[in-house]
Amino acid sequence: MKKLYYLILLLTPAMLIISCSEIQDNITPPLGLSLHNEGINDPKSENFHGKLIKSLKWDLKNCQQCHARDYSGGTTGSSCLNCHKQSKGPEACNTCHGDFADPAMVSPPRDLSGRITPESKGVGAHIEHMLGEGVGKPLSCNECHKVPLTLYEEGHLDESLPAEVIFGELSRKNVRDSVIYDYVKLECSNTYCHGNFSFPRSESSYPSMYTEDRMIGNNSKPVWNIVDGTYKKCNVCHGKSEADPSPIGHVASSISTCGVCHSDVVDRKGKIINSTKHINGKINVFGLEIER
Repeated sequence: MKKLYYLILLLTPAMLIISCSEIQDNITPPLGLSLHNEGINDPKSENFHGKLIKSLKWDLKNCQQCHARDYSGGTTGSSCLNCHKQSKGPEACNTCHGDFADPAMVSPPRDLSGRITPESKGVGAHIEHMLGEGVGKPLSCNECHKVPLTLYEEGHLDESLPAEVIFGELSRKNVRDSVIYDYVKLECSNTYCHGNFSFPRSESSYPSMYTEDRMIGNNSKPVWNIVDGTYKKCNVCHGKSEADPSPIGHVASSISTCGVCHSDVVDRKGKIINSTKHINGKINVFGLEIER
């Protein structure tokens, strides 16, 4: 069967000349133009482009082939920057994880699978750590992860989930490489933040407050996706009981007496009044801040 092709020449915006080419049998048909399926911009659709990009292991180079290197539209004329308004466009951190509407909130909720409940291990206690929640100062991402400088930095877009937990300086304060995260049990172990600390009497300016050679914490093992307040109780990290939340080796104290010595951290009702001075790697006593 012979095929008929037309050559279209645009001379001016107002003049279009159409002519018939010579009929041939050996012309190779042009490649079909691949278009996105319906629903490409609908987050509820199975064809949503976010799901497509996930299936491609978040490789945005595929997008750049048609939408231009800077995602401004390219040959398609459809700019990604109409929705991705952050300075890095689609390569911004909160495109894949975090709050898409808030460039400052780059951690889950909304993990790489779109989950938002803390029971999901990709979400867990991110908010509690990132915002501080009145217990400690807000933590940066690099306290638990290696933060890439660019999207394609080695170790960022790899084959496996979950993201690697690589503890930072505060987590390893005084304990260094013994800190562990169990990816199966979702447990942190031996972290300074959760009670792995030791203050020797021999190095203290207040030896009368000691009942043993050193004060130590409970060194608890918090489960990442339990966020019901369990790990906000004072004695979970430092203390013998809820009635006496002071560290082991400390003279007996009640929650109402903590503020006598640590008045710039906690009040007489046991409420933390300055979270930047709690879980900060230092000893705060009588208004002094002692480096550890």
